[in-house]
Amino acid sequence: MKKISVVGRGTVGCLSVAHFLKHTNLEIDWIFDPNIPAAAVGEGTSLIFPKELLKVFNWQHDSLLKIKGTVKQGIYKENWGRGESFLHPFPIDSVGMHLSAVDFQNEVFELVANNSRINVIENKVTDLKNIDSDYVMSCTGSKKSLDDNYVEHSNIPVNSAFVTHCFWDYPKFTYTLTIARPWGWVFGVPLQHRCAIGYLYNDNFVNLDEIKNDVREVFKQYNLVPSNKTNHIKFKNYSRLNNFSDRVAYNGNASFFLEPLEATSTGFAAYINRYAFDVWSGSLSVEEANTWYNEEISDIESMICLHYLSGSTFKNDFWDFATSLAENKIEKEFAYQTKFAKFVLHSLNENNVLFPTGDNIGSWPELSYNINIKKLNLEKRIRLLERKYFS
Repeated sequence: MKKISVVGRGTVGCLSVAHFLKHTNLEIDWIFDPNIPAAAVGEGTSLIFPKELLKVFNWQHDSLLKIKGTVKQGIYKENWGRGESFLHPFPIDSVGMHLSAVDFQNEVFELVANNSRINVIENKVTDLKNIDSDYVMSCTGSKKSLDDNYVEHSNIPVNSAFVTHCFWDYPKFTYTLTIARPWGWVFGVPLQHRCAIGYLYNDNFVNLDEIKNDVREVFKQYNLVPSNKTNHIKFKNYSRLNNFSDRVAYNGNASFFLEPLEATSTGFAAYINRYAFDVWSGSLSVEEANTWYNEEISDIESMICLHYLSGSTFKNDFWDFATSLAENKIEKEFAYQTKFAKFVLHSLNENNVLFPTGDNIGSWPELSYNINIKKLNLEKRIRLLERKYFS
């Protein structure tokens, strides 16, 4: 029996262990540093994540209670474009999840740690080459600095986050909040007993004290009581140049980080697990897997940039900067007539939305592009790009 080592006990490390336990016959070494605490933030997911948990653990809606989670019916957007508030709804036969990362990680650990195919090894890994396994999936967390193996995604305008936990007796909404604000945007992730409110911004335009002051408007609007449990994060948006090899693959923040505007990370992580096994089983080449990875990252970045392309109801240097970066990214997609650009145009045809291909580009199906492009008041700009580059 061949063996894989999964390095890391975070959300994606748990997902990877569960995936390889369910879908392969590999022996699994689960290696992690017990001195690294779990990240105590609320997380929202795309539609793929709950489907993975159904396959692996047969989780149902009541399983959310174990991880203090809630059903995610969509993403509610305010102040983007001309300011029209709207819900980006999920299909009636599918939902996402909001979950407490700490509780999720503990629950998965309890479910799988005693399995006869899993060896739990508490150890700090300093070099993947020293791991005695046929294959390695590295899920070792965020990168404070980037080396030559990574590329930074400079079209995304935010680089910092300030997160506040607001405790409540019950969830007050069933969707993720995505609220454009003067210096970026604010997410709201509702859990059973608390709501995580995070302000994403660029610290070149505003300081933390101003962010703390502005986020009070969100607390007031949604009748939330902020606690003193906060977290301030400085980050880069990045991905690996080559994510897969014959022996090693990377996942989670060891592989990529793109700001969580549409909660794409957990869904993308599930696909990385599948592609890694396809490479290691010989059904996909390393080159094909890395090409897929880089194209998908670019498509997700473009999908995020569509929001900034729409602008917001706020006019200042930050939003001028954000809109300019988005224009650069989307213009290139249409100039090169990429798969992303063609898919966007395909989604604007109402017949294609009624009879979709079933494909996802940048984590979105045709219907999501159709809804968001129209509600964000982007259709005219997209049609201008179509006439410019596709006529």
